[in-house]
Amino acid sequence: MSAFSNFHPILLLVYVTVVLVTMFSSFHPIIVALALIGGILYFFMLHGMRTASKDVVYYFFVFLLIAAAYPSYVHNGFTPLFFLNDHAVTLEAVTKGLVLAGTVVATCFWMKSYFEIFTTNKVLAVLTRVSANLGILVSMLWRFIPLFKTKWREKQMAQRGIGFYKVNSRVEKFRRAFALWRQTLVQTAEFVFVKPDVMKARGYGMTKARTQYRVMRFTKRDGMLTIGLVLFLLYYIGYFSQHQTQYYPEISEQTLGAGHYVIIGLLMFYPFIYEAKESVKWRYLQSKI
Repeated sequence: MSAFSNFHPILLLVYVTVVLVTMFSSFHPIIVALALIGGILYFFMLHGMRTASKDVVYYFFVFLLIAAAYPSYVHNGFTPLFFLNDHAVTLEAVTKGLVLAGTVVATCFWMKSYFEIFTTNKVLAVLTRVSANLGILVSMLWRFIPLFKTKWREKQMAQRGIGFYKVNSRVEKFRRAFALWRQTLVQTAEFVFVKPDVMKARGYGMTKARTQYRVMRFTKRDGMLTIGLVLFLLYYIGYFSQHQTQYYPEISEQTLGAGHYVIIGLLMFYPFIYEAKESVKWRYLQSKI
């Protein structure tokens, strides 16, 4: 269970949005690096060293692929490093390729962590205030993919156990795999999308006067984080032009001081710092028992 996930659902959505907007709007190498490191550290806190290492290795190769592909197709810039097929590979294109790769990988880690902590209960808590039908629809879509993956693995393991895939023809093997995939898709869709009828039969969303018990409340802790996000947004808007980076025709000089990076680093590392603090606090309380 993540301690950071105990914040209010709307605040979690705002926080991740601020992180991603800050990274994409600046495209600053150091800001992207801070977002990438912060996302990876929080991902490690959620999943543990062994499980998260597999994802880190996979996305490392994704990073290398994007970083290598971009300068091989884009040849803008004034500083050639070497020539590839009579086209100059420039310093500016290589730098922007590295930043673009870091942005993509950082986004993947932040979104994977976000979907881990933003459960269907939080979706319902946020959207049912707007529309009960919208809340149940989004929660169903949110649940569909992980449920499909789980059932797909279960069916595959069962069919392998009875020799379903032991055929010589690759075409027949593909046909059987596709038939199993189609059956799993239909079964999952039937299981997930039958829920509106069940909820409607129970009177869900049938009247505007319906009451709802809300476990998730806006606390003092949420208020402190809200104030911090508001102050950061005011700071970022005030220094917006200084955070921008131009790569073409030449890389613009960076005028930000160390204090700016500390402020942005606190934003990017906040979930990791909060999780680490709560973990230390929990172990300390356990030692007192």
